[in-house]
Amino acid sequence: ITAARQVPTSWTDYNGHMNETHYLEAASLATDRFMELIGAGPDYIAQGRSYFTVESHVRYLDEVRSGETLTITTQVLAGQGKRLHLFHRLWRGETLAATVETMLLHTDLTTRRSSLPDLAVADALGVWASRHAGLPAEGAGRFVGAPLSSVPA
Repeated sequence: ITAARQVPTSWTDYNGHMNETHYLEAASLATDRFMELIGAGPDYIAQGRSYFTVESHVRYLDEVRSGETLTITTQVLAGQGKRLHLFHRLWRGETLAATVETMLLHTDLTTRRSSLPDLAVADALGVWASRHAGLPAEGAGRFVGAPLSSVPA
């Protein structure tokens, strides 16, 4: 679990459910928490290194309304070299409400170019990637308009 929060009324739209913008915001908070878990939190950023999101894909699977609690779990799909590939699941109770797949690149903040992470961060990430290797990630790898039959399970 990388995030949990009650959905505020300000996150809902004219349809009475959570607006699409806030699914990505919730996943971003989970990414930030995961960064702390691998040693790439605020102190790491202050030293001039970080991960930048380069792509995200959101799947909306069920409605979430104001006052409901979201719990977000994070799975590492890949984490080696400069690349970090995360798969967030947004749960409303026992119901999977959404998934957010995110690709990040490690970046040197002084040059604004991709770079390898520090060894301690790379090692911590490797531990998580090993723990999550082979776990199912239904919906990962999809793209907008992808026929379901062409999507790997």
